[in-house]
Amino acid sequence: MLPGPNLIYKCPNCDNILQNQSLLSGNTFDGKIYSDGKRIYTMLPEFPDLTKCIKCGHIFWLSKTTEIGSYNWGDEQNLLWRNADKAEFLTIDEYFMALSFNVAKDKSGEFYIRQRIWWSFNDRVRNGKVLCNSEEEKTRWESNINGLIKILDPDDVSQLIMIAELNRNLGNFEICLTIIESLDNPDIDWLKEAFIKNCSDRNQLVFRLN
Repeated sequence: MLPGPNLIYKCPNCDNILQNQSLLSGNTFDGKIYSDGKRIYTMLPEFPDLTKCIKCGHIFWLSKTTEIGSYNWGDEQNLLWRNADKAEFLTIDEYFMALSFNVAKDKSGEFYIRQRIWWSFNDRVRNGKVLCNSEEEKTRWESNINGLIKILDPDDVSQLIMIAELNRNLGNFEICLTIIESLDNPDIDWLKEAFIKNCSDRNQLVFRLN
């Protein structure tokens, strides 16, 4: 893994300086692939696009914010940039807040947010914790899953598989099986077998594929 320069942004609400890491190169060796489509690679980390200003609490997209500069590791010239707040991933509550504030703006933005809510809940399972801590959380989790299903395109195979997985999460095993068994591609027979087994086991939780 070869780190790239740290990219510098100004919060569009209060002009606070934030920095975000970048990557020049990485690899997928020894990665973990999960049924919800999330891939975790030690040598290919993901950096946030949607973040929150620590100073004013404003939630915004870094990709839609003008980059004002950058610095490389070891640079000592600009202490202001080096000491700037690091852009962080949002929490589940903050992602829901972004939806309520219409930060998404369009379907691709809504997909990004709802997918990260889904993944964030599943991260709890990946880390050996319970999926939901209360009935209120479970209601929000279900609402997000249903919202995600509504914006997915069943004509896109990868999104169709996602629809199957989301239905499995909800306990709709027959719907999941119907979708998975309709896929006619020998290259993903291994994937179909994994989904069929987990449906047979009545498992609703995310599972590792590799």
